[in-house]
Order: sequence, then C-alpha cells, then structure tokens
Amino acid sequence: MVRTKGKLNVPLIYLHRLIRILPLLAISILVYVKLIPIISGGPLFGGGFSGREACESEWYWTVLFLNNFKKRRCLVHTWYLSVDMQLFLLSPILLISLYKWGKKAAAGIVILIVLLSGCLFATMLANNYSMLFKKISRAGVMKVYFATHTHATPWLIGFLFGYFLHLNTNKKFQLSRVSVWSGWILCLAMIFTSIFALFWDEKWSASPLSTLAESFYYTLTRLAWPVALCWVVFACMQGYGGLANSFLSSPLWQPLSRLSFSVYIWHILFLEINAKSARTISYFSDYSQMCKFWSCFGFTVLLSYVMYLIIEAPFAGFDNFIRPRNMESKTKSVHKQPESNCDFELNT
Repeated sequence: MVRTKGKLNVPLIYLHRLIRILPLLAISILVYVKLIPIISGGPLFGGGFSGREACESEWYWTVLFLNNFKKRRCLVHTWYLSVDMQLFLLSPILLISLYKWGKKAAAGIVILIVLLSGCLFATMLANNYSMLFKKISRAGVMKVYFATHTHATPWLIGFLFGYFLHLNTNKKFQLSRVSVWSGWILCLAMIFTSIFALFWDEKWSASPLSTLAESFYYTLTRLAWPVALCWVVFACMQGYGGLANSFLSSPLWQPLSRLSFSVYIWHILFLEINAKSARTISYFSDYSQMCKFWSCFGFTVLLSYVMYLIIEAPFAGFDNFIRPRNMESKTKSVHKQPESNCDFELNT
C-alpha cells in the first residue's frame, strides 16, 4: 500500500484467495462423496462416511466457507478453513486502517484483542463450557471451538506482528545474551504450557477441573501461543534463532510447504478409509499406531503431490496470468530483496 499510495485492489485480493483455495476444496468434496463409497466397506461403513448427509445436501456451506456455523458439516475439518477465510475477508479493512491511522489503528486492534479475550473467558465461565474431551458439550463446541471470533485473537496478534515487522524493515535489534535466552525460555514455556498443561486433567480418573481454571487456560493459550510463535519468527529474522533457524529454514521443507494445503485437505480421506475399512478387532500398540500414521501420511503426501500437479499448479499459473503486469514486476523485485518480504506481504 505504500507503493500504491494507499490504494488496495480488494477484488483482486479476494479472487487470488479463491483461486488458491476453492478448486482443490471443490474437488475434494466430489472425491469424498463419490470415491469413499466405492473403496470403503466393512461393518463400520454401514451408516456411511462421516458427514455424508451434509455432503449430499449441504455441501454449498463448505464452498461458501460458512460451514463452521452449521451443526452438520461436509469435510468436518474444513471448519477452520471457513474461519480463516472469514477473517481474511476483514483484512483489507485492517490494512487500510493501519495505513491511514498507523499506531492509533494498531492500538484499536490491541483493544479489540482484549475485548475478544474477555468475551471468550466470559462465554466459557457464564455457560459452564468445557473443552476437555470427557466433559465437552455440543453447545460449547459450537460457541467456543467453531466460532470465528474466538479464533480472531491469535489471528489479530499475527496481523499486528506483521505490522511491527513492516515498521522495522531492515532494522537490526541489538539484544543482550540475557534478553535472547529469556525470550527463548519464555517462548518454550508458553508453547509447552499450551500443549501439556491439561495433560493430567484429560485423564478419566483425574479430578474435575473447575470452569474458572479452564476458562483461564483456554483464554490465555489463545494469547500465549501466537506470541510464542511471533518470538520464533522475530528471533530467527534478527539472527538469534540458532538451531531453530537452521532447522526451520532448511530447504528440505520447501517441497512439503508446497503440498501443505493439499495435505490438510486430503488427510481426512485416508483416515476415513482406514477407519471404515476395518473388518476385524484392532488391538492398540505403539507399533500399530506408528504403522497407521506413516501409511496415512505417505498416501496423503502421494495424493497431494498428484493433486498439486493437476489442480493447484495449473490454477496458480492462471492466477499469475490474470494478475496485472505491474504487480508481477513488483513481486519479482521483492523476491530479489529478501529483507523486504514482510513489507510485500503486508502491502498485498
């Protein structure tokens, strides 16, 4: 927006997003409805695949990115894709606000983060909702887990972090060893607390966790997790990443990064097939679970690669074809200057 003097081609931004996501999503619904009944069988398939009724009669809610508001969902895992799309639709408003009012708009976003966090906390506490598997309720899932506004807080934190990087493009922060170590310790503490804090409370034999404690946990993890990830990005960009930067920036991740969206879409297909095709009793063991994981992962990556070649790559080429030529030249110039990548992402 700095280069275009505040002008933002909103329709083109939305079109680019739809071209990136919608074709593969639509194909996955078609494959899910038509392929699974053919290749799956067994006693567990008697009632059909998960979400069969929604895929047959309400598939359009998924394509419209509104299925997180529905009780029945086609492709159940795509509820987050709907949440992400809904938040993306609001991004031009925030971008324009930051361009016009700068830090005042950023302060407004901070206030919005606080209000949304308070809303999440109050919703769980007032309605006695629990996200623990042994106590979870359908109403709690709909109003807390699938709701768009409850996921807006980490999204807004990431948005503000991008603005911070934009303001400090090419700036080198000189941090002391104590500051760097403190940052990494706090980062890892927030990550591991977010993941493992309720490990013992999830056990069936554990004493019930109070609604107040769970409300605090669920609200604060929506703040701690994105802040921790922001530190990882910041530390790696400033040269304080060490082994983390070497690992995360390894070129070995590039092939998988191109397949990541497709893997997200298709993994549920193989989970469904493996579950519905079982004809004998399955006995749990670590080895059997590893076999299931790697078989599902391998077939998912293989199918994702095929779909990338026949669906994603052609539509990506079409997207580049319809882009304005001046935008393409700006994109190429930015790719030649890695230090300005954050500025480009914010501006587009």
